[in-house]
Amino acid sequence: MKKQINTTQSGSPQLDHTIKRVMGGTFPLPEQVEQAKNEAFAKIRAMAAGEEPQGNRDAASSYHSHSQPITAKNESKEIQNMEPAHDSFCQPITAENDSKKEQAYVSQKSPKKFKKTFFRGLAVAGAAIISCIYFANTGVSASAQIPIVSRVFENLGENLEFAGDYANLAEPVKYAETGMETKTVNGTSVTLSEAYCNETALYLSLVVHSEEPLPDTFVGQDGKPIVEIRSLVDFNFDEEGMIDWTNGGNWHIDGKMADEYTYAGVIRFGLKQYYANQNIEIPENFHVKLSFSQIIGTKLEDARPKIPQELKDQYEAGMKENGLGLTDEERMQFTEEQKAIEEQLYEDMMDGYFERYPERLQYPNHYDNWILDGPWDFEFDVSKSSKDIVRKEINDVDENDLGLIAVTKTPVEITLEREENLDHFPVVFDADGNLLETSSSSFDTVSISGHDTSKIDVYICSYIEYMDELKTYYWTEGYEERAKTKTFQQLLDERALYHKEIVFDGP
Repeated sequence: MKKQINTTQSGSPQLDHTIKRVMGGTFPLPEQVEQAKNEAFAKIRAMAAGEEPQGNRDAASSYHSHSQPITAKNESKEIQNMEPAHDSFCQPITAENDSKKEQAYVSQKSPKKFKKTFFRGLAVAGAAIISCIYFANTGVSASAQIPIVSRVFENLGENLEFAGDYANLAEPVKYAETGMETKTVNGTSVTLSEAYCNETALYLSLVVHSEEPLPDTFVGQDGKPIVEIRSLVDFNFDEEGMIDWTNGGNWHIDGKMADEYTYAGVIRFGLKQYYANQNIEIPENFHVKLSFSQIIGTKLEDARPKIPQELKDQYEAGMKENGLGLTDEERMQFTEEQKAIEEQLYEDMMDGYFERYPERLQYPNHYDNWILDGPWDFEFDVSKSSKDIVRKEINDVDENDLGLIAVTKTPVEITLEREENLDHFPVVFDADGNLLETSSSSFDTVSISGHDTSKIDVYICSYIEYMDELKTYYWTEGYEERAKTKTFQQLLDERALYHKEIVFDGP
């Protein structure tokens, strides 16, 4: 039976609550991109408000003024928070908040996109979508980044989300009758060059080359351009036919711009994740059909139409008719009834906007994204590697599905096997007590690059408690000082629902 994720409606109040909690979460921003982030968000705020990126704005647009300091916490929450903004009046109505309200409006009008975004970016890294700085394609030397197509893994290996010595792990993609294949559609060529497959995942490297320069592209907090794939995959060892890649794989291409025409990266499909509980063994050799329908980037340059002045005037006239002020100070004093009136006026304005520009409610769209249309179709063979794979059978699960079934360690990752339960959240520490970060596609998979994983400690927490309280202990400023009294792992010793120490042979 095909394993699917329902991306249109959850049917579960608990899941809906979980979605809101995740999207309202905060994530750290690397210090090395802080300066670029500050510059970019000044522009993003202006774009989100439908204004020119300039400091002086007239009185008619005063409700877009700034009043909050720029912080990683505020930016990550405001720019991508999809939760409906019913609580937005607990703080001044700034450009950041208007951007959040517009995102909320889009989410309410397009729940499919909202839920899909949730399932993609659920993990801490999902984070690639949550906090953006800018990246210009021009000026990057192709020879400095990706010297030849057949060595993508070698050149990106240590910078991937799942970093590793891929030069000694990956092998050329095995085509039936030819060597490396390049497919060209609509002026864009895609080359699928290398593969690495183990017990838990399939990794594929690819190079995308466009005849026209690729538009400047936003990058995530990891410093990598936000480039998405739309693809279907078929493995010949199951009976399912074509599978949506995002049901088991990372939605993005983890890579770099080689030059303004070329993007090179790696995609990953979690075999263990997708086939969990299906009693399907991954064979030593299997055949793959892979079809890329679209490659999508998030634009840097704002191409979105502005909110027409007529609609702004209607909004402000409605505010005045109801005796509601337009300044931040006046908004802070609104009663609950006044907040509801303002929210309705805002929604009316946005209804008018999206009636004029309905494409803005779709994803992807040519205002917010650059889009390369395929399809690019490939067929090839894959051999599974058993090199340095260690699987530990745990079989410690209680009647509430709390616990571990097994743990698998590969040269690049550790994957937990446990019963599916949206109420639980796993946390993994290395032998030195350092947190191992979850992947962008699954809570149950962590990257091990740079860590001593001869021993790990696995904790399972209440999902709501972790998102509401526990994670802030580690991810907010001042953790180093707090850790002098109590480390994050010691906190979980006290608060987690489950703990298991697992010892591996070797690092």
